[in-house]
Formats: sequence, structure tokens, C-alpha cells
Amino acid sequence: MKNYVVLLFTLFVFAQIPAILFSQEKEQNTLELKVMSFNIWVGGGKSVEETTNVIKQTSADIVGIQEASKKGNNIAEKIAKEMGWYSYAANSSRTIISRYPIAKKSPNGKGCKIQINGNLFVWIFNLHLIHCPYEPYQLNGIPYCNAPLLDTAEEAVQSAWKSRGNDVEETIADIKEAQKDDCPIFLTGDFNEPSCLDWTEKAAKMGICKIPVAWPAAKAFMEKAGMKDSYRTKYPDEVTHKGHTWTPLPAKRDVFDRIDFVFFHGSKVELLNSQIVGEKSELTDIGFDNYPSDHRAVLGTFLLK
Repeated sequence: MKNYVVLLFTLFVFAQIPAILFSQEKEQNTLELKVMSFNIWVGGGKSVEETTNVIKQTSADIVGIQEASKKGNNIAEKIAKEMGWYSYAANSSRTIISRYPIAKKSPNGKGCKIQINGNLFVWIFNLHLIHCPYEPYQLNGIPYCNAPLLDTAEEAVQSAWKSRGNDVEETIADIKEAQKDDCPIFLTGDFNEPSCLDWTEKAAKMGICKIPVAWPAAKAFMEKAGMKDSYRTKYPDEVTHKGHTWTPLPAKRDVFDRIDFVFFHGSKVELLNSQIVGEKSELTDIGFDNYPSDHRAVLGTFLLK
């Protein structure tokens, strides 16, 4: 009887091996990736050390950095080197840093392909769209960079697209080319423009924004390139979760908005979480005592399949 029980137990153990191996294989073929959009405020804002600390403490894997340089020195590249990371500088403002090696850049130079492991790649694009004119100020009667004040949504959309449309279209062209690789794609950026998902009729009625505006940059990435806004995918209610990234350092008269984004695309990527990073306050999910920037950052956590 004892031998019979031992035999049954042995057969049971061997029967579990295929399931265990399958489970291990599945785990090995998936990977969690954290992607951050971070305007570091003219090469590190209040402190380069604290800027580096934000990146380290959030456990970000890839960071699309805007305002990367100060006095001709690319601080983002120096941070990457200090951390033993890789970097790709598209220009003095836009730099991507990554704990994983960079394989190649996109045709228009808006982003790069990153090798996560032997057969797993992602594309990352990073934007810093022009800050002037800034239509939310113009709609709210706040003088800024000698731009004319605006009265209607149509005027705001026309102004925004005239200012940023070419940059958006070039990036969309790069994204569409990258989509041929059938791998996860991410877009980070300080758009200097709100989202069409935020300035809605509902938000206007609650006094969160001046009027409903179908802001064209985010709209174009969603409609023309199939990109998804990670924060608004996680938190679809624009009233209960405003997600404002501009600004932790407001002027006496300001317009609070969500102008920093992490977008994603692809059948091989799943959104797990989206968090606002900034000063310690009820407005952030991850807070720092000495937050260095005038923009809050956005951190997306994804599962790569």
C-alpha cells in the first residue's frame, strides 16, 4: 500500500511539470516596463541631484525628457551616464534615456527603438511642442508672449494646430513607420497643449476649463496613429481625476492643466497603472519633498507581452 501511494504521488508530480514549465515560460515572455514623461525645467530645475532622484525613486525604465539642456550642456545625457543608462538626444530639449540599449532612431528623429532583451523591442517617441502661443492663457485673458487673446474654441484649435501641427504630423509619420514592427510603441511629451479628453462640456460645466475645446495634438495622435492616453485610459473621468501636470509652481494668475503625457499603442502591451509624480500633495500619486521641476511628471506602468 505504501509503495502504491508513493507511485501515485510520483505520477502526480510528473503530471504538473508541463504546467509549471508553461507558467515559467509565460512569466519569462512578459515584462513590466515603466515609462515616464518628465520636463526637467531647463536642465534640472531646482536641482540636478533631485531630478536624478525622482527618476531613480520612481523606478522608471525609460524616460522621455524635455528641456534636457542648460547653457548648452545636455543634463539628461549626463544623468543617463551617471546611472549607467543609454541616451538618445534628438535635440537640445528632447532626450530619451533608458536602462535598456538603443537600437536605432526613427526616420524623422522623433524617437528610437529600444532593445529590452534578445527578441523584445519597443519604440519610444518624445515631444516638446512649442510653448508660445499658449492658448489656455489666451482663452482666459492672460497676456503671454505677445499672442492675441482668444474667444472661441475654433480660434484656439486653429492657433494650436498652426503652432504645433507640423511637429505632430512628422511624429505621426514616424509612429506609423514604427507600427510595421508590431511591437509596443510609447509617446512621451510636454505638449504645451491640453487634451481633447479634458476640455469637455462636462469639465466646462464644473468650471475646470473655460470652454469645451477639441485640442488638436492629442486628438491627432489618437485618431491618426491609434495611440491611447495612458492617464485618461486609467482614469476616464476628467472631473474626478484631473491629472494636472501644469504646474506645481503657479503664478498669481494661472490655468491648471494636463499637458504632459504618456501615450501607448500595440496588441503586445497592457496598461497597468498611470501616476502623477510631483511635489508631496493631494494632487500627486508619488510625491517628493524637494521636487525640482515646474511640471509634474507622468509615470505609466505597462506589461509587455
